[in-house]
Amino acid sequence: MLAKQPTAAAETPGAPITGGPPAEARSRVLEILLQFAQAQILTAAQISTRTGIPASAVYRHLSSLVSAGLVAPANHRGQFSAGPATLRLAANFRHESIISSHISAKVQQLSDETQELAAYLVVSGGQALCVEAVEGPQMLRCSYSAGRAQPLHLGASAVSLLAHLPEIEQTEAIASLGLDAAAETALRRELEITTSRGFALSQGAVDSGVWGVSVPIFNPTGALSGTLSTMAPSVRAIRNEKRLISATRAAALILNATENGMS
Repeated sequence: MLAKQPTAAAETPGAPITGGPPAEARSRVLEILLQFAQAQILTAAQISTRTGIPASAVYRHLSSLVSAGLVAPANHRGQFSAGPATLRLAANFRHESIISSHISAKVQQLSDETQELAAYLVVSGGQALCVEAVEGPQMLRCSYSAGRAQPLHLGASAVSLLAHLPEIEQTEAIASLGLDAAAETALRRELEITTSRGFALSQGAVDSGVWGVSVPIFNPTGALSGTLSTMAPSVRAIRNEKRLISATRAAALILNATENGMS
């Protein structure tokens, strides 16, 4: 059972947090919890290997996370998965960041207009994370559905996000990909093209036979919020590429205006 922490510090805005676990322990708890955003099931030993945190500390922190409902024992003994409390976190995020901000409605409208899959993705944990997706009338078999993530350099959505990250974050993200010199040069060139024309295009980069276009969305401070994408089978996209690009850019223009309080 988690010990009750003092609340006096929380009563004074801006006051430093006291009485809680040391900063290093809090950092380890977060690091362990984030592992479950990258893998469905993990053992304590696997977490220890992935994070470098001693196994004894992993078990101790897992116990606290299980008590809080953020982690749960999996079907097989010794394995763990994300817990039920993460569903509440996801639901709150979706309501405040996706529904209340009109992103969900705009994704639906874009899908209705194009009759193709429309999606909204954000940068999370160094990956392109899909947080909202609406299928067209003809379901598209691809890797984009809410909750799924892809490397931050594969496909129009990922490239759109990577191209508009702050320079330092972009450099760190590219370095983490482990690309050889030729691949990195090609990626940087693609990022330049994407920035110049205002949207990213891809053809079979993530899923064979799937075409995509993606346009970045920015918050009122000008920082990247996410990217709005349309995906379609290549055989259909070839005949309708200009229309799909135009529809996605128009939807992104409206969403950007909405995000910045201009509509």
